[in-house]
Amino acid sequence: MKEVPGRAGAAPLGAGGDARTAPLDPPYGERDRGDMAGKIASAPAQIDEALERLAASPWPAPSRAPDLLAVGAMGGSAIAADLARALDADRLPRPVRVVRGYRWPACVTSTSLALLCSYSGETEETLALYLEARGRGVPCLAVTTGGTLAGWCRRDGVPWARLPEGMPPRASLYASWVTFSQLLHALGWIDDPAPAWREAAQALRERAALWAPAVPEAGNPAKQSARSLKGKSIVIYASAERLGPVATRLRNQLNENAKQLAHSALFPELNHNEIVGWEPSGAASDRAVVLLGDPEEPHEIAERRELTAEYVESRGALVVPMREERGGRLALTVALVQLGDYVSLYLALLNGIDPTPIASIDAFKRRLAESRRARAGSPSSGAIEDSPGGT
Repeated sequence: MKEVPGRAGAAPLGAGGDARTAPLDPPYGERDRGDMAGKIASAPAQIDEALERLAASPWPAPSRAPDLLAVGAMGGSAIAADLARALDADRLPRPVRVVRGYRWPACVTSTSLALLCSYSGETEETLALYLEARGRGVPCLAVTTGGTLAGWCRRDGVPWARLPEGMPPRASLYASWVTFSQLLHALGWIDDPAPAWREAAQALRERAALWAPAVPEAGNPAKQSARSLKGKSIVIYASAERLGPVATRLRNQLNENAKQLAHSALFPELNHNEIVGWEPSGAASDRAVVLLGDPEEPHEIAERRELTAEYVESRGALVVPMREERGGRLALTVALVQLGDYVSLYLALLNGIDPTPIASIDAFKRRLAESRRARAGSPSSGAIEDSPGGT
């Protein structure tokens, strides 16, 4: 992570807390009962295993070129498609449309290709999209660990890729991301991503030497960033060019791991509306702005980022830059994702919260299932409505 130079008033990373009252050095024991630290550290191995799995069982070549790829997914199962699409947006010859919901847009037709992604295989929105795609005559593929989605694929002869089981969907990001990028290659839309993925896995191993739990806070930028964010309302700003999904991933990780609300917005759009919300002087002293930087971003965006940082600091906000400079495009992106994952872990520990459980989501699913059962038999009830499922 690189500090933006020459910015008066920027609070130093690591300020704002007492390490003795909230230690960030392992072992974490009961503070991390689900071993989220270990799951984050498993990212390089996850990449290696996904590459091996897809080399042994590659995606089938399409019988005809689709006019677009429509991805139906929610939550952690959708972000991999967002990341891959943004990474190669300037190279993809056809649109990639990620749909988070129950219905496909009208542009998804029998000349398209639908990819249904659900880690659990029980996500009701994704199951609804599967049924609708089949009804429209849209060719389908799927990515899942099993469940109803895998059962339907077996029944209907739909090819599907299996994800490794036994982890929260958000922790399986790299398995999904590699799988999706290999599909883009199978379609002939991008070059073979395997070499870039091997570079990315090595970059993750090298960055772990800076950010992992065993690295003391005095020399660990991820722990220092988490310390500076503790007690703040967090806003994430990034370029829409490629880092929009990275901002979404960080926001979601802060939500699920640190159990903390966060907001994200993108350049240049935020300079046309959101910036006005910072006008009251001194009203932002309880806020922190995480600025995600991209060495390939256009100079127009870099200028906007710098000027926006100066402005929000003048309103009283703390600015926390996150940026990587070394490696190829994919390696840089995965490094930022990994850094955000570690920051969310350490912020959870500082907040005294176990990062793995998602009690509110589990409770919501139970309430949704109860609501569905209460109105079972109504004309609007459907075959999938008893399967709120995970993502």
